[in-house]
Amino acid sequence: MLEKTLKERYRLTRILGAGGFGQTYLAIDTQQPKRPQCVVKQLKPASQDKTFLSVARRLFDTESDTLKKLGSHAQIPNSIDFFEEDNEFYLVQEYIDGQSLEDEIGQLGKFTEEQAIALLKDVLPVLGFIHKNHVVHRDLKPDNLIRRRSSSESSCQGNGDIVLIDFGAVKQIRTKLITGEKTNLTIGIGTQGYTPSEQLSGKPRYSSDIYALGMTVIHALTGKSPTDLPETLGSLEPAWQDYAEVSPGLAILLGKMTRHYIHQRYQTIEEVLHDLGRLEDLPAEAAEAVTCIETALPQAVAPKETKTVIVRWRMRKRAKLLTVAISALVTSTCMLALRQAGAFVSAELAIWDKMVSAQPDHGPDPRLLIVEIEEEDLPSPGSFTPSDDTLAKAINNLQAQAPARIAVDLLRPPSGSEKSTALKESLKDSNVLVITRLSDPGRNNTVLPPAGMKFEQISFSNIVRDRDFKVRRQLMLDFLDEAILTGPSGENLGTPIDDSLGFDPAEQPIFSLGTEAAIHYLERYENIGPADGEILQLGDVRFEPITRSFGGYQNADTSGYQTFMRYRSLDNVAKRISFKEVLDNSFDAELVKDKIVIIGVTDDNSRDVFLTPYNTSGNTQQMHGVEVHAQMASQILTAVIDGEPLPWAWPDELEVLWIVALTGIGSGLMVLTQKGPILILFGVSGLALTALVSITSFNAGGWVPMTAPLSAFFFSAAGARISKSYQRRHWEARQSESEIFSPA
Repeated sequence: MLEKTLKERYRLTRILGAGGFGQTYLAIDTQQPKRPQCVVKQLKPASQDKTFLSVARRLFDTESDTLKKLGSHAQIPNSIDFFEEDNEFYLVQEYIDGQSLEDEIGQLGKFTEEQAIALLKDVLPVLGFIHKNHVVHRDLKPDNLIRRRSSSESSCQGNGDIVLIDFGAVKQIRTKLITGEKTNLTIGIGTQGYTPSEQLSGKPRYSSDIYALGMTVIHALTGKSPTDLPETLGSLEPAWQDYAEVSPGLAILLGKMTRHYIHQRYQTIEEVLHDLGRLEDLPAEAAEAVTCIETALPQAVAPKETKTVIVRWRMRKRAKLLTVAISALVTSTCMLALRQAGAFVSAELAIWDKMVSAQPDHGPDPRLLIVEIEEEDLPSPGSFTPSDDTLAKAINNLQAQAPARIAVDLLRPPSGSEKSTALKESLKDSNVLVITRLSDPGRNNTVLPPAGMKFEQISFSNIVRDRDFKVRRQLMLDFLDEAILTGPSGENLGTPIDDSLGFDPAEQPIFSLGTEAAIHYLERYENIGPADGEILQLGDVRFEPITRSFGGYQNADTSGYQTFMRYRSLDNVAKRISFKEVLDNSFDAELVKDKIVIIGVTDDNSRDVFLTPYNTSGNTQQMHGVEVHAQMASQILTAVIDGEPLPWAWPDELEVLWIVALTGIGSGLMVLTQKGPILILFGVSGLALTALVSITSFNAGGWVPMTAPLSAFFFSAAGARISKSYQRRHWEARQSESEIFSPA
């Protein structure tokens, strides 16, 4: 028939195969523009009896409809045409240009486990599709699996490039052959070695295709045809594991796919896919439950009835509880020890900085004003303060507009000489605040305040920095150095401090510049002053000093009276005017009236600059000392007047409980859950939960650590996983899935 044209369209060019039911040809579709190749299957009826032909025609139409429906799948050849000519039936299908799995096995010799799993992942969904359409393939084997030529370079990678061909023997489930009086329409179906016993007896099931696929994969792994493999004594199943190197999980999966007895086999594709996604868990599950399946083997095989015992292990409830408990205990102990040692501090500070940088800018505080001193306002290069006269003039010009307080953030303004008389007079006003610098621990680097100042006009300028030199804490109050209290002839203090104070002069408290300015404002405009007691309280707001383990800190130096800072803005904490505008009286008087005015150097060359949480993600903009003091003052005013919450943190006990709880959750989910996608979902959920708690707390003014709890969650899950794997390997060392035969 070669070179013959069927239906005036399909020119036969080559014979692809032949069988008892007809032949298969490679043909050219002459009616298509590109004259594509196609496959023509000829079906020859065994009889020309009219009744027989009628039955055959009916079955052919049914199978043609089925093939057309199946051809919609990308991994099944598309059905092009169905027709009858000269009492012979023809199916025309898409030609798949590629290499059969049989040839691929011949080239590779043996598949690796990774390649075998990829093959399963490619073919199982196709089988699932045809089974959902109530079809059994009934001839699945390496010759009927074609890898498209375009995918040859990425073969065996699970890319969905395997095509399932040769549906010439497909039938609708439960479709029965209508027979004549003396003839049966039968087709030899299946290939020796790939066909299970129930199919050979004419009763194929969905699990028959599962058996055939299992044998196909075993063929790929061993490089041997199923007919060349020996049988396991008494089980009628192939003994193939000595010829391949596979994990126990895959061996169990393939073993269950190729069970001789149908009721011991996987029944659906979904069951196979489920176990394929959790191969590591299969050996562990096989070590607990024991199922005894009694079978009567023929006398030729065994002289008497035997019993087959299949071992299936599953973690006991007690083992699960112990695994969770041990993993949670070990992980939480390690995490808490690392937390106590400060291992997570850097990460917690980095996360905090990220959240601060991402928070919205709250705009300038309407109660504050910053007077900026630039380089041109200084008398000479290297100077740190303006000249006495210009500073005095600036203070006087500001005083004329009735500010709430003028805070001079300039260390040791010159005074006491004849030329500084004007400045000395300007500083005498009770609403002027000057600064001193207290000695750092172990150092004698005190900078004295201007002589003759009243005690209530003195504040300190010390700013606390973390080990990474960033400012996240504020020192609200400390105690005056003895050098300041006992200066020669009381020159340092206009109001002498003596025994009438009722306490040791060396314990005289002093507030920071921002704190003192804010308290003065509250006393003057809100009639709120500090309450008696060891805790600084302004109105209803208690400014609790932070502990050494506040938030993400561990063993922090919290000497003095330190509180945590919440920044208002990177560069817009308060409105600003220049020092020159003040000298020229060219500023808006409303900017000064009833405001806390802070005078300080904002020159780019100033050494009074600090890193802050905003210095992250490449941001190098530092904050001047005058701006840091403004941030501190704004935080106090915002808390007392506006009701904004002060920074808070969980107590240590609650943080420990949170970490322990997450270790239990992480290990529990790992032990109780088997499916990979669900484990991934739980992992993402654990990350989301931990992050949500920290971010929600931040938005409410709190600092709840994220790194330690998150590490506890994932390390406890990993610990539980390691424990499960150890238990599985321990069992594998003792036994593997097998059939044990004993007298009934």
